[in-house]
Amino acid sequence: MFGRSGKKKNRHDAITAFLGAGAEYRGQFHFQGVARIDGGVIGDILSDGTLVLGEGSLVEGRIRVAELIANGRIVGDVEASQRVVLSKRAHLEGNLLAPVVVIEDGAMLNGTVRMPLPDDPKRLGRTPPEALAADEQASSGGEAGN
Repeated sequence: MFGRSGKKKNRHDAITAFLGAGAEYRGQFHFQGVARIDGGVIGDILSDGTLVLGEGSLVEGRIRVAELIANGRIVGDVEASQRVVLSKRAHLEGNLLAPVVVIEDGAMLNGTVRMPLPDDPKRLGRTPPEALAADEQASSGGEAGN
């Protein structure tokens, strides 16, 4: 009655990819779900998931994810569709674009921070076709086909 069920719950926050300390990856890094990096990545990181950077991590390249939790060093621009957390040991040398940004005391950031409004159709480089068509129409000075 009060015991544990025999079924295991599906954990959506379970780590699906891991790069350990001392390991280095070169090239474009793609993952789904949650990835933790304690080593180094030289290249871009692209995902619609969550990236966790450990204290000893180093990323040299662009990061484009849904959520970033950084404790290591990043040299490159960061774009997150949900949020970015720069923990007290994080060091970012690059620009940051996210609707929610948390910077803990002690974190270092050398770059610009942009926080788009949630209803901005062009936010984070994902522009719906309707917004593009409206921009083209406005820039052409009138209706489409003129």
